[in-house]
Amino acid sequence: MHDSKTLTHHSRSAGSFHDSLPVAYTEVDAEGIVRVANAAACRLQEISEADLVGHPFWEFVPPDEAERDRAEFFRDLHSGADEMPVIRRQLYTSQGGYRTHELHRSIVRDAAGAPAGIRSITFDVSEMEGSLRETRQAKLWLEGALAAISQAVVVTDALGFVRYLNAAAERLTGWQSADLLGQQFEKGMPILRAVGRDRKPLSFRMTLLEPWHGDVELMDRERRTVAVWLSASPIHDPERGFVNGVVIVLGVPKTVASGKTEYDTSAAARS
Repeated sequence: MHDSKTLTHHSRSAGSFHDSLPVAYTEVDAEGIVRVANAAACRLQEISEADLVGHPFWEFVPPDEAERDRAEFFRDLHSGADEMPVIRRQLYTSQGGYRTHELHRSIVRDAAGAPAGIRSITFDVSEMEGSLRETRQAKLWLEGALAAISQAVVVTDALGFVRYLNAAAERLTGWQSADLLGQQFEKGMPILRAVGRDRKPLSFRMTLLEPWHGDVELMDRERRTVAVWLSASPIHDPERGFVNGVVIVLGVPKTVASGKTEYDTSAAARS
């Protein structure tokens, strides 16, 4: 059995340093007893130091998780591994909500080098979790919107590699997403001729700087020439101040009874 004096002495000598840390810091001895808890850890648990230090750590986790956390603690301690897996858990607050925290842990060793406990630093990652959820949701909404519109849409990154194409673009070009993703747009669909509305030439580098609209001839997957109307616009990242990529909209011209020219994206339009 390990002597808790190792952690107790350490806590007395480093207490002021621990309290200066902006994140929650705790040390638990080999019996699972909390020996060190800085001010941030007490605020996190919404409990005083006197009520936290000297008690088994599993008294401060949800009852249905206590036995699991206790077993994992002793398993990780006895493994003696210096690198331990990060634990992510949700802790409920007194206001009725919850926050997501990450526990980064390492072994505390005694003078002989034997495991004497586990130290933990806890980071509140709730804001990052929220941002990730919003980003994932926005991505799903965007892909859903692009998939639903009738025009053929291709999205590339800033280097010209295709990152997305919707079903209409698949029908128009003969490419399937799985085959074209990761290829450069101009290699997968070489542009043979391009006439801009203002007679400007078409180059991918230019579409990173300003929109381009005009009539082009490109080759589909079967190496057939397809005459299309093309609109390319840069995708700006206002927060970082640079361009993330280009969104390209394609349409096949057709003449309707009114004499106006419209654009079709159906596979039949290519034949």
